[in-house]
Amino acid sequence: MNNLALILYNKLSKIPTDDELDVLEQVKIVSGALKQLGFRTKTGQVDMNLQKTLDQIKKINPLFIFNLVETINNRGEFVYFPAAIYHFLEIPFTGSPLIPLFFAANKIRAKMEMKRLGIPTPDWIELDKLHRINPAKNYILKPIWEEGSVGLDEHCIFKGDDTAFILEIGHKNKDYYFVEEFIEGREFNISIIAGPNGPEVLPFAEMTFLNFPEGKPKIMGYTAKWKEDSFEYLNTRRTFEIEGFQQKAKKRMVQICKKCWVEMGLKGYVRLDFRIDSQGAPYVIDINANPCLSGSGGFMAACEMGGMKPPEIIKKIVEHALGHPIEALQT
Repeated sequence: MNNLALILYNKLSKIPTDDELDVLEQVKIVSGALKQLGFRTKTGQVDMNLQKTLDQIKKINPLFIFNLVETINNRGEFVYFPAAIYHFLEIPFTGSPLIPLFFAANKIRAKMEMKRLGIPTPDWIELDKLHRINPAKNYILKPIWEEGSVGLDEHCIFKGDDTAFILEIGHKNKDYYFVEEFIEGREFNISIIAGPNGPEVLPFAEMTFLNFPEGKPKIMGYTAKWKEDSFEYLNTRRTFEIEGFQQKAKKRMVQICKKCWVEMGLKGYVRLDFRIDSQGAPYVIDINANPCLSGSGGFMAACEMGGMKPPEIIKKIVEHALGHPIEALQT
């Protein structure tokens, strides 16, 4: 019986950044869990030599691929390339399929799809339409493709009447950046995992900002996520002890999570990031298909809060990819 699982992840840069190195911990966690579940494992790196990756997969002939590729050449716009190869080879792979992965990776396409489906997301403006900026509102300049908050920090937030900043960003490449209305309010991330009866919404996590002086933007940017000696990192906390949260708003966010999963064709495991405005209205600010599986990441923290350990988490993800329980392989 073929019980070989191939774990593929992105080849690191010669001098990898903290957000790149994180994938090595994910490989370790996934490999350990798969071995506990009775699978043999092999690992491989993916770079721009996609023919090499295709040939490697065909030679190894795995039962399935655990897809941990987050970027290629440290560029987010290539994240769906490996999924195209797996799809072409007709080999089961974990996480979201090719088309949903593309939509989730491209933030503008994701927002267009959410708007079409009636899922609330902040209004946005592409860089060739900056004349539409409302001087009375606040905005945030966001990269279209990057994950892990790469290129995103408090300097990206600006007022709609800041003509100098608007003039400056107008010279940026419109294929790589866009402007989104900045929602002042509470921030949540909500994780979803595939279950036998459909998507399971895990315990809500709120990102809290401690000791932030008045006027300092409260944002989960690159510094808050990765720079361990920074004020932002030291004063930003994830908490599952959520206070002052109405049941009606929670029910609405669960509905949104499930609608995103079903209508956008997401699979395996997903994390949605929300902002809640002063009126209690939720807005999806990001869809993270195949979110980070490291121990410090929001997805694994939510799973742990939901009573799951890595082997059970990985088992659910693999079974969703295979389309049947792992136990069926032994019969």
